[in-house]
Amino acid sequence: MSNIVLGNIIAFIASIIMVCSGLIKGKKRMLFTQTIQIGLSVLSNIILGGITGAIINALGVIRNILCYKNKLDLKAKIILIFFSVSLSLMFNNLGIIGLFPVISIVSCILFMNTKNIIKYKLLIMFTMIMWCIYDAYIKSYTSAAFDFMTIISNMISIIQIKYVRKGMSRK
Repeated sequence: MSNIVLGNIIAFIASIIMVCSGLIKGKKRMLFTQTIQIGLSVLSNIILGGITGAIINALGVIRNILCYKNKLDLKAKIILIFFSVSLSLMFNNLGIIGLFPVISIVSCILFMNTKNIIKYKLLIMFTMIMWCIYDAYIKSYTSAAFDFMTIISNMISIIQIKYVRKGMSRK
């Protein structure tokens, strides 16, 4: 089985989990589900030759665990950003495109402590744009398609949340 096929099969499984996480309204459940998805993405990126994506995803697992346990403080953020940037610059094999996962994780690290679920979902949408471009470049076609679907699912969820809030304010 070719690396592209195997990498895309694993990416497909991870992507199904990612899209489903966009429909989850609770932040802790969403973080837990995303952590499983990110772990599978590490494997897919390694198989497809996306070294910076694998590094960033591995650090993303650590980031999500820290956030889940409310331990993503300033010190942890600085350490994660340092390792994300330095390891990615050291092992980047894809030029500028290889930096897109770095932009994604730095954004996530800086802003994922938000308590506002809508702002959190907007953050997820931004990071998925970065990943969509990166995934298409490394031929992780299933990931790129699902990155796009995750953007859509988070948009739907935001609309649903705003609709419920708007309905509640009328009562």
